[in-house]
Amino acid sequence: MSTRFPIRFDWKDLELILALAETGSIAAAAERNHLVPSAVSKRLSDLEKQFGAALVERHARGVRLTPAGEALRSRAGHLLDQARHVQDELHDYASGMTGHVRLFANISAIVEFLPRALVAFRELYPGIRVELQEQVSADVAQAVQAGVADLGIVSELPHLPALTFTPFRQDELQLVVPAGHPLATRTHLAFIEALDYPLVGLHANSTLHERLTREAARVGHDLRPLVQVTSFDAVCAMVAAGLGVGVVPRGATTPYVQSLGLVGLTLTDHWAQRQLCLCTRAGETGSPAAQKLFAHLRQTSDV
Repeated sequence: MSTRFPIRFDWKDLELILALAETGSIAAAAERNHLVPSAVSKRLSDLEKQFGAALVERHARGVRLTPAGEALRSRAGHLLDQARHVQDELHDYASGMTGHVRLFANISAIVEFLPRALVAFRELYPGIRVELQEQVSADVAQAVQAGVADLGIVSELPHLPALTFTPFRQDELQLVVPAGHPLATRTHLAFIEALDYPLVGLHANSTLHERLTREAARVGHDLRPLVQVTSFDAVCAMVAAGLGVGVVPRGATTPYVQSLGLVGLTLTDHWAQRQLCLCTRAGETGSPAAQKLFAHLRQTSDV
C-alpha cells in the first residue's frame, strides 16, 4: 500500500511552474503572475522542500526545469485545465443548468454530422450545456483518455486500450476538381492518379492531411500541398480558383461543390470510406449529462 502525502501546493504554484518553463526567468514568471520575484522564489523554495527535490536549475541566463520540475510541469497544465472545467461546470449549475458535457471531435464530424444532432439534443435537454472543441482524431482520443473531454468523435482509431470506440457515422472522401480540369470527365479514380496535379489541402495537423501524407508516401510520393487552409469550404474555394485539386468529405462539402461548379469524383481507395466512432473511457459510464449525449448521438447515427 503506497504512502499518501498531504497536498500542500495550490493552483498558483502550478501556474508559476508553467511560467518558469515558458519564460526561463523568475522575474518574468513573477510579472506574468502579478507577484514580486521574491514571492516566486519563496514559493519555489517551499515546493522544493515539500517534494524533497530541486525543481529548477539556476544559470547565468535564468533558470531551467530539472527532471523533477519537468515532471511537475507535464502534469500542471492538465490539472489547471481540469480545475477550470470544474469551475465552469459549477458556474453552469449556479446559473440554472442541469449538466455540462465536453465533446471533442474532428472537423469532419463537426461540419457534417454534429450541427443537426446538437440542435436536436438542445431541444430535448435545454439545461445541458455542450462544450464542443475541434481537434484532430489523435488529440481527441488523448483528451478523452486524460479526462479532459467527456466524449469524443474520431475517424482514426489509435491503439489505446483505455478507450472504447462505438461506430457512429460513415464518412466518404471524394476528390474535387474544377470544371474543365483534365480529370473532370472521370467519375472514379484512385488517389495516386491525383498526385500528378497540385493539391489544395487542410492544415498540417489535421487527420485528413496526415492520412493523405501516409498514402502518398506509400507509393513513393512526397506530398507537398500548393495551398493549405483550415476548413473544407476553403479547400473548395481554392480549387474553384484553379489552385489545384482537393480531397474532402462528400456530405460536408456537397453545397460548396454545387455552388462553385466543381466536379466531385469518387475515390476508389478503401480508406476513402471512413468510419467515424464515438470515443469514451473504457469501463466508465460518465456523468448523467454525458450519458444522455452519448445515447442521443447513438440514436441519430446511421450505423
